[in-house]
Amino acid sequence: MTLDIPSQYETILQNAVASGAFASQEDALKHALELLAVEQQAPAQSGSADRAARFRAWAEGHSPANHFVDDSRESIY
Repeated sequence: MTLDIPSQYETILQNAVASGAFASQEDALKHALELLAVEQQAPAQSGSADRAARFRAWAEGHSPANHFVDDSRESIY
């Protein structure tokens, strides 16, 4: 397959490779297409209730800290 990529997008690919984020332009393009595929598979957001439900599901996926955690502001200074 041969693609004609507009120069602005080619520059983005070149910059991504130059920054060291990707080994090649093909890798950068593959990553972009994978993100597009995920975006297309994600359900349409129905608003704040949907965001809140997804956040709760994300939070519940993490194990709780079973030890003391100093979350006071004084501990960061």
